Amino acid sequence: MKATEILTKVNTKYGAPMGRPNVGHEPFVITSGPTCRVFKCNQTKVYQKTVHLDQGGYDIGGVYWGIGSQLIVRFTKDLTFIQYSRLD
Repeated sequence: MKATEILTKVNTKYGAPMGRPNVGHEPFVITSGPTCRVFKCNQTKVYQKTVHLDQGGYDIGGVYWGIGSQLIVRFTKDLTFIQYSRLD
């Protein structure tokens, strides 16, 4: 999957938005084992990519993230789950 499919261009007519919204919840199913412990079983593969920011703190779609630690995005192929976070 290309970064441009996740980091779509934004309308910057009135200035750049700060950050992007997370989408959905991490896909998992809660099950209990023979000892009644709770397990998280991933049903869908979650991918992770580094988001490149330019020297001003903008991603390729024009969204402002600021300068700071490395930004990553976690997502599913169908984009029903997208989560942005900083590596600290």
